[in-house]
Amino acid sequence: MSSRFNDVSQENVVTVIFEQETTLGNYEVLFQKWHANGIAGNSFIFVTDDIAELNDNELEELIRTSSFFEDTADIALRRSTRYTSVNFNMKRI
Repeated sequence: MSSRFNDVSQENVVTVIFEQETTLGNYEVLFQKWHANGIAGNSFIFVTDDIAELNDNELEELIRTSSFFEDTADIALRRSTRYTSVNFNMKRI
């Protein structure tokens, strides 16, 4: 993993099944498949400074254009100082 994402932390209850650095539009992201507390889902993690010009609606639209996004999926977005995490395709398992 590049130094851009090497300090991404996870909550103790989250198990990351797969992760890979990739691009989404013009942005470098960390893609993750995960499960926690009976829920499985996907995440795109952005460096917050990279997407500072995008508001939440624009960021959600970027996620919806991804080939990973399922049409009926909800999106949960969380911005922090260093990273912005966007969870999607969440399902009970």
